[in-house]
Amino acid sequence: MDQLKLKLQEYYNRFKEKGKPARGKAEMGDLEQDILSQFGLPASKRFVQILHDFVQSGNMNEQLIDNVSQKLRTAARKYLLAPAMTDIDQLVLAKDQKKSPYDVLPEIGIPVNEYALFLLSELLYKRNVPAKDILDEMKKIQQHQCWEEIVLLSKLQDHTEHVLYAKLRKFKLIFVDDFVQFCHKKKTKSSARPSLAKSPASLDAGYQPNFQLISKLQVEDVIFDDKALPTIIGKIRVGTKLTRISLVLDFSQLSQVLAAGNTLGAEINTAIKKKLSVKDVPQPLVVDLKAEFGQILKIDSCYMEIYKPQFLDGKKWVEEKEPIFFVERILSKREYDKRVKEEEIKENIQECLELVGASYVHYQRLKRLGISDEEAKLRAGLQDELLFQLSFYLNKLKD
Repeated sequence: MDQLKLKLQEYYNRFKEKGKPARGKAEMGDLEQDILSQFGLPASKRFVQILHDFVQSGNMNEQLIDNVSQKLRTAARKYLLAPAMTDIDQLVLAKDQKKSPYDVLPEIGIPVNEYALFLLSELLYKRNVPAKDILDEMKKIQQHQCWEEIVLLSKLQDHTEHVLYAKLRKFKLIFVDDFVQFCHKKKTKSSARPSLAKSPASLDAGYQPNFQLISKLQVEDVIFDDKALPTIIGKIRVGTKLTRISLVLDFSQLSQVLAAGNTLGAEINTAIKKKLSVKDVPQPLVVDLKAEFGQILKIDSCYMEIYKPQFLDGKKWVEEKEPIFFVERILSKREYDKRVKEEEIKENIQECLELVGASYVHYQRLKRLGISDEEAKLRAGLQDELLFQLSFYLNKLKD
């Protein structure tokens, strides 16, 4: 325990020096991990917070050290006596409860890293990629210790041309391209925010994709190419007719679509991964579902928000004529129902606001007929002062 006290004192002193760690965050993180590991605890956010509270509690003394030691022992007892869970069970639970990745990652032995955060926050939580695929990816990276190389790759413009990309491909990683595209997209959005210095006649002025929502999809072929995103070839039902369509999407979105295809979708997903893991796989690779699995894949349980790419014709943005669409996002049935419900609630609120605003017009008419203010408010349904004020300002918005 004397050794532990020395480490806690060192941690306190480093943290207090100028209000931040004296030797950098990395070394501070190592010290946090060292202290917590003595109690059998991972360096997750909830346990690190105990150490942060410790340095904020007051001046260093024996009592303060005893208190934090007791808190860590109590936390360790609860953590170590909790029912054992597999890593995949922890990921499924984390998704259901939307746990902080800063808690989840250390508890399954994965370092907190930009790519690891992307795998959890974006792919597992938002895009509903199966937890098994996420865990498999993490284990491969952990085995080859290539977390930092992937982050470095995301900062390169032509990442596929870099020697690192060739190295990482040998590890059969699935979501690296998705991560790089995600980082580039985020960077583009950030740099594209309006600023006073920008000319209104910039190249992307007026660009507005026309989003559509589709839910019934028949997948016939899946095409892979080294220099392009995966493409699904199939048909969608428009009214009573089946219309041919091509959908361009990233690997994580493809996994979501296939996962929505139940047993057959999972079988196809596994087969595709095996094909792509073969060295020198022929390009482009076309997976004909009817030929290889005896049937096409029918997707009914997910909703895709899609749009056609546009090109600038003079000063006007024009959609491509070919039935090629990009997938913006994929919604589960639950997410779709939630969105529909939210839209209905918004419409109902808007209708209510319009009625309240119109009540002020009725109130004014009654006043012009010589009816007293109190009686006019009562007849217009605006006897409540707050409702009257709301009606007044809503009516003002129309002027």
